Amino acid sequence: MGTATYTTKPSKWPELLYKNEPEYSEPARKVKQQGTVILAVDVGIDGRPHNIRIVRGLGLGLDEKAIDAVTSWRFRPALSNGRPVAAPITIEVNFRLL
Repeated sequence: MGTATYTTKPSKWPELLYKNEPEYSEPARKVKQQGTVILAVDVGIDGRPHNIRIVRGLGLGLDEKAIDAVTSWRFRPALSNGRPVAAPITIEVNFRLL
């Protein structure tokens, strides 16, 4: 799917329905890298994330792990005049070692 076109501001933004936590990459675990990956995502009318882009990454494989996790997330699509529409959102994926 290509870049979504947004014609109007949604009356209701996408709502997260399902999420799984990302895995830690081994290189990041070894050096105890922690932080937040910020992703720009288009949520389609199907409630799936499309066109995932890294806004701010951490490297060491964590950016890819964040994208892998978000790819499986599901949303209730945004609504405009009661109809599902594609909408852009920003997602923060946190990586913390316990």
